[in-house]
Amino acid sequence: MKTVKSILTLLLLVPLQCLALDSDRDQPIEVEADSLEVREQENVSIYEGNVQLVQGSLKINSDRLVIHFNDANELTLMEMTGTPAELWQLDNARQQIHGEAEQIDYSEADSLLILRRSAYLDHAGDIIRSDLIRLNTATNGIEAGSKQPEDRVKMVIKPRSNGSSSASESGKDDRAAEPAAND
Repeated sequence: MKTVKSILTLLLLVPLQCLALDSDRDQPIEVEADSLEVREQENVSIYEGNVQLVQGSLKINSDRLVIHFNDANELTLMEMTGTPAELWQLDNARQQIHGEAEQIDYSEADSLLILRRSAYLDHAGDIIRSDLIRLNTATNGIEAGSKQPEDRVKMVIKPRSNGSSSASESGKDDRAAEPAAND
């Protein structure tokens, strides 16, 4: 196995850049796992067993991390699975972003972060829980929902004023996101 290609691939990982602390992209990437398999013919690196990735304020913990890249060694897809897979990162206002799900996918080309199955996203105290959460990291647009009518979205919105002490909750509106075809 050649580790050079996997190291180049890791250097191209710049996940969640629009939400991320700007200085994160200039930080070294450290990955620890129980095992690494590089499939050069398939342009895939697979990390398994207690996977921990750190780059600046970005921290990812998962059972398995699969990195797909194209022939030019550009990241195309990062797939994290776990019970749950988790990520933490600071935004430019130094507010914490925390996400977790059984599967988390990040598509660099589409600027799309998708949390599937038991998905949870917390950004500075604003919380979304759903079967599926899609976050466009270029626009910060969020969609959440499920094809199953009994799977509702729950939001907790932290009050912005000092006078209120309770968070508001809602059962989500009618705009349930359509899960991707490969869910």
